[in-house]
Amino acid sequence: MTIEVLFEDADLVVINKPAGMVVNRARSAVGKTIQDWMEARYQLADRGAYKKQEADKNWWSLVPESFDSNYGQPEEIFFERSGMVHRLDKNTSGILVLAKNPGAMLALMAQFQQRQVQKTYTCLVHGSFVQDKDVIRLPIARSVRNRQRFAVMAEGRPAETEFGVQQRYQFDEQKLLAVVKAKGNAKIESDIKAKLRLYAGFSLIECYPKTGRTHQIRVHLAHFQHPLVGDELYVGKKRYKLDQLWCPRQFLHASQLVLHHPRTTEQLTFKAPLAADLTEALTYLINQA
Repeated sequence: MTIEVLFEDADLVVINKPAGMVVNRARSAVGKTIQDWMEARYQLADRGAYKKQEADKNWWSLVPESFDSNYGQPEEIFFERSGMVHRLDKNTSGILVLAKNPGAMLALMAQFQQRQVQKTYTCLVHGSFVQDKDVIRLPIARSVRNRQRFAVMAEGRPAETEFGVQQRYQFDEQKLLAVVKAKGNAKIESDIKAKLRLYAGFSLIECYPKTGRTHQIRVHLAHFQHPLVGDELYVGKKRYKLDQLWCPRQFLHASQLVLHHPRTTEQLTFKAPLAADLTEALTYLINQA
């Protein structure tokens, strides 16, 4: 597994997660996960070897005073999670923070839970936003009709997403048609021409989620008829098939994260450039004046 490490010290490692990799192991997860990568890199599967190499790290001093042992001892939680502090969806790329010892993990998790971490996501959505910036405050819960999806529901958990528009675009229909034509399928080319009416502009935005609900950004934007490009769950079948011709996955990238170091309390800012596949997708768009 080739994982780009953006930062590493004795307490944490920050990576640029590639799209297509699941963070946590699960029965439904196919292929290697970030959890597998962590265990292999830091010998977490061999608890004896890990404890021996970590004996002089004094991680106990990093455990927050508010920690409740009713949920388990720090080491138990650490080994169960393999140091994973938070998660990203399988098809989301970008910054992921992982802890190398129990104290750092609990301290970092507390920052996320107390909303002290500043997160920035770069997204490309369908439609041209009228406003340049806004805040979406709508509760989210798991959908009753489809358990894989989430939705805005009155009985859901509070969720807040701030966003700002970076650029508005029109779609370059001629480029897509030229690419399809080069593949020599006239029937597909004719079909695409008819379906392109589904496109009514695009907006490149930055989202700053204040809460961390599952699928939060995806659900909030789709609720306002601005679903992420390439989002299989929320964009709709017809637009999804069209999106797949030029954007291979949901256009969602964790581009920046600001937090405090668990040991030194220094504020750290991590940045990850837009992934290559998403950068390529932007070449199908024309800046809108």
